[in-house]
Amino acid sequence: MAAGCYALAMSVFGTTLSLFLADAVGAGPGLIGLYFIGCAVVGIGINLAMGWLSDRLSDRRIALASTALAGVTGALVFTSARDYAVVFATGVVLFGLNEAYISQLFAYVKEFSDATGREVTPFSSAVRSIFSAGWVVGPPVGFFLLTHAGFGRMYAAAAALLLLTVVFGRWFLPALPPPPRPEPKERAEGRRSALRRLLTTVPRRSWLLLGSVTAVNVANQMYLIAIALYVTKDLHLSASLVGLMAGACAALEIPLMITVGRLADRVGKVRVVAAAVVIAVVFFCLLPMAGSAPVLIALQVPNAMWIAVITSIPMVVVQQEVPGGTGTVSALYSSTFPVAQLLAGAITAVVAAQAGYRSVFWICAGLCALAAVLLFFRMALRDAADSSPASPQEAAT
Repeated sequence: MAAGCYALAMSVFGTTLSLFLADAVGAGPGLIGLYFIGCAVVGIGINLAMGWLSDRLSDRRIALASTALAGVTGALVFTSARDYAVVFATGVVLFGLNEAYISQLFAYVKEFSDATGREVTPFSSAVRSIFSAGWVVGPPVGFFLLTHAGFGRMYAAAAALLLLTVVFGRWFLPALPPPPRPEPKERAEGRRSALRRLLTTVPRRSWLLLGSVTAVNVANQMYLIAIALYVTKDLHLSASLVGLMAGACAALEIPLMITVGRLADRVGKVRVVAAAVVIAVVFFCLLPMAGSAPVLIALQVPNAMWIAVITSIPMVVVQQEVPGGTGTVSALYSSTFPVAQLLAGAITAVVAAQAGYRSVFWICAGLCALAAVLLFFRMALRDAADSSPASPQEAAT
C-alpha cells in the first residue's frame, strides 16, 4: 500500500507536469526543459546524500517517511503556485527529496528479502508491479480531475496520497534489523570519502550496465516529457488519450514484471535486459509514424514489454554486483534517473524547439540503440573474463 499510494501520486505528476508547466505556468519548451534540468542536477546530489545517510540510520523507515513528506509539501505548493520561479524551486528541492523515496523503498525491499529469506529478484519485481498498478489508475483519474476540477484539486489529491505514503512507510511497514554501522575510520573520513570509495569499487561490467540503463532512461524521460504535448499539440487529440495510454501500458506491465521476475534468474538477467532494449528501439522507431488513437494504444504493448524489464531487473543486478551499503548502492543506481532527467530535459528542449515533438522520438530510438551497444560490450567483457582465470576477489563479485 505504501508503494501503491506513492505510485498513484507520482503517476499523476509524471503525466501532467509538462502540461502544468505549459498551460498553467505559461512556460515554453525552453523553460520546460530548464525545469527538468534543474530538478535533475540537484536530484543527483540529494539522492546520493540520502543513500549515504540512510545507511547510518537505525531505521530506514525514517528515510521513507521524510522523502514522502517532502512530496506532500511540494504537491500542496503546486495547488496554488503559478509563478515559474516558485514552481522551479519547489520541483528542485522538495520533489528532488521526494524522488529519493524510490531508492529507499527498494533498499528496504532488499533488506526485507534478506531478513525474511525471500528471493530478491521475484520479490523486487512484485513490488515494482505495484508501481505499475498505480499507473493503471493514476493517469486516467488524474486527467479526469484535471479536466473537471483543474490543476489545484488534482495536486491536492496527490498530496493526500503522499500523506498516506508517509503514514504507511513510517508506522505500518515492519521494522528490520539496523544495517551494519560504519567503522570509526569511515565515519571520520566523512560522506565524500565514502562515496568515492563506493565509486572505485564498482566493477567495469556494472558501469556498462549503468551506462546502458542511463541511456534508456534518457529516452524514457524524453518520452514522458514529450508525449502529452505531442498528442495534444501536434496530433490535436484529447489529453485524456495520454492517460489512457499510460494506464494501458501500466496494466500490461504488471503480469510482465511478475513473469520476468520469476524467469530472469534462469534465462539470465542481462540477456533479458538486452532483449528489452531491442524492443525499446523498435517501439521508438514506430512511435513517430503513429498518428491515431488506436495505433498509439496498440504501441503500448511493446512499450510495456521493455519498461517491465528495465524498471525492475537492472537494479537487482547492481545491488548484487556492487559492494557497499544497500541504501548507498540503491542510491547509486537511482542516480541514473536524475542524470537521465538532466539530459532528457536539455535534449527535448532543443529538439522540440527546432524540429518538433515528433523528432524527439527518433532521438529516443538512437539512445536505446546506444544502450544495446553498451550491453553488447558488457557481455563481451563477461565472456572474456570467463575465458581467463579469475582471482578470488573477481570470482566473489
